Amino acid sequence: MVTLCLIATFITGSAHAQSQYTALPSQNHALLRDDFPPGEVGMIQLQRKPDLRGLWQAVEIRGPKGMRVNMADAGQFAADLPEPARVAVMIGPVYRIRITGIPNEPEVELFPTLEIIDRTHPPAEREHRFPIPIEIDEDDLVDAANGEMVMRVIYLEDNQIAEPVNTAGQPQRVLDLKPHQDALRMADQLGRPVAILRIGSRVPNVTEGQDWDNFLYGCPAWAILKEIPTKQKLINEGKWPVTTNSGSISDRR
Repeated sequence: MVTLCLIATFITGSAHAQSQYTALPSQNHALLRDDFPPGEVGMIQLQRKPDLRGLWQAVEIRGPKGMRVNMADAGQFAADLPEPARVAVMIGPVYRIRITGIPNEPEVELFPTLEIIDRTHPPAEREHRFPIPIEIDEDDLVDAANGEMVMRVIYLEDNQIAEPVNTAGQPQRVLDLKPHQDALRMADQLGRPVAILRIGSRVPNVTEGQDWDNFLYGCPAWAILKEIPTKQKLINEGKWPVTTNSGSISDRR
């Protein structure tokens, strides 16, 4: 996965995409732009691709060590999610997140929005193993805390033009854009946009009522992803294949 980042700068992460998928229409006058308010791109995508309605998508939110993530749920923020935060969310709605534990800013709270605008195609029953990575670096958090607006557009790379570089275990690759560049359109040129993360310094001044519900975007449903078992756990549960010999030639009779 790749990400495009704009702070009133923009960012990009990459994954392998299927080149036959086109996320955004290619008219000269863009139908979708990165300055649309949260939720509008997702709504248009659901109108253009009705098959996305009701689908769940796995995501993984990662950040600096010690960063804590809370998802809005039933009118409040739920308990801290494990690190990294791995959840299933729906395509289209806007999710309000609370971030605390920011390095060198222990008293600061940030409230980003996350909008999933397309799906990935992992193997059936293994969706939890292939979440969309949503990486937030310390610079993003510092810029947002200082009043900047940071937007990340995460996209799947087009496998026909992607660089043949192994990034396994490495930080998400990021392409910084200038304020006049449209991160959503750039991501569409490079691959298929799947998620938009917006981080600003806006904080709520109410904690109840309609304004609070609007701030939380109605708390759309989400769920914690099941754990990815380790090899040792599978062995302990008797789910790992067991061989009858060590595999050496001397063992064969």
